[in-house]
Formats: sequence, C-alpha cells, structure tokens
Amino acid sequence: MPSPLTTTLIQSTLLNALSNILAQIIAQLKKDGPFTLNTLALLQFLTYAIIIVPINFSWQKYLEARWPGFPGRSRSRPDAVAGAEAKGSAVVVTVEPADLLPVKEKEEKQRVSGARWRRRWRWRSRPRSGLGNFLMKFFLDQTVGSVMNILLFIVLINLIYEDFGPIMIARLKYRPVVSALLYTVVPLERRVVFGSACGVVWGIYLSLYAAV
Repeated sequence: MPSPLTTTLIQSTLLNALSNILAQIIAQLKKDGPFTLNTLALLQFLTYAIIIVPINFSWQKYLEARWPGFPGRSRSRPDAVAGAEAKGSAVVVTVEPADLLPVKEKEEKQRVSGARWRRRWRWRSRPRSGLGNFLMKFFLDQTVGSVMNILLFIVLINLIYEDFGPIMIARLKYRPVVSALLYTVVPLERRVVFGSACGVVWGIYLSLYAAV
C-alpha cells in the first residue's frame, strides 16, 4: 500500500498537470488553429509539483506537530487518567511484591515513581490554545509557506525576481481562504492534496503568468 506521501505526490502532480493543460487551452482560445500542447511547459509544472509537494507535505506535518489542533480545541490529558481523576481514584505504581522488598526500599521506589509520574502529568496536562495554534499556523502559511512556494516557482519556471511581488499579491487574494479551511476542517494527511485541488485555479493563473 503506498505511503501517504506517495499518494499525495501522485494526486497533487496530476492536479498540477490538469491546471497547466487548462491554462494552455485558455491561452490558445484566442489563437487560430488547432490546440497544440506545450510539452516543455507541462514538464516544467510537473517538475515543480514533484519538488514542491514533498516539501509542503513535510511543512504541514511540522506545523501540526508544533501547533496541533483546531480552533476551540486543545490537547487534553489521556482519557484513562482523566477518567480516573473524575472518579476520585489514584494511580498506583506497583514496583515489587511486598514480601520481596524491605519496607523502606519499597517506599523509596514508590516515591521516585510517583515523582516521575507527576512530571509526566504536568507535561501532558499543559493546556494549549486551539485558537492560538490556528492563528500561528495560518500566519506561517501566509508568510514562510507562500515565500517558499513562490521562490521555487520562480526558479523552476525561469522567471525573474521582479515577478515575486505580483505573484505574492495574487496569492494573498486566495490563499487565506484555503488556509482557513486547511486548519479548521481538513485532516493533516489530506492538506496538501486539498491545497492542490483548491490551487487548480491558482495553477492556471501561474501558467498564464508564465506566458504558456
């Protein structure tokens, strides 16, 4: 069974190819004569997809690992521990049978185990704001993520640095809506494909911008 990255790469590459072909059709509608596929331009966009999809896949995994969750949600303690607390029961660490250890040594081991458990408890129960994590992911996707994608596009499609500004402005007109959906309703493993699906129109724009 293919890995999530492989599945994402195949799906996103096909969507990028579709957007480029549609852009070529749109660009040639105003011209006389039969449609002729620009194979070089298509290969450029396929290369762009093959390079950028794994990068975006890892980028989305990093964002979710660093700032997990959706707005209105936060990490909670494990259900079993939370349930035990709600019932008023204690967590008991059994070290050794009582008849195999002296009482003092047994109490010392239980004290050490209890201290370790309390440290793990404090780390696990530390609340995180779902809204705060969403805003951080949203901000980074609009800044670092956008710059990374546009710079790679400029390099691979042989444009120049002066094209960065217009492309960035165009991206900011649609990407915030995509990011809002990405970090509120779309599961992590589907985010790159969802972004590629939403980006078909964006891919058409890029293709036309590159004078395909």
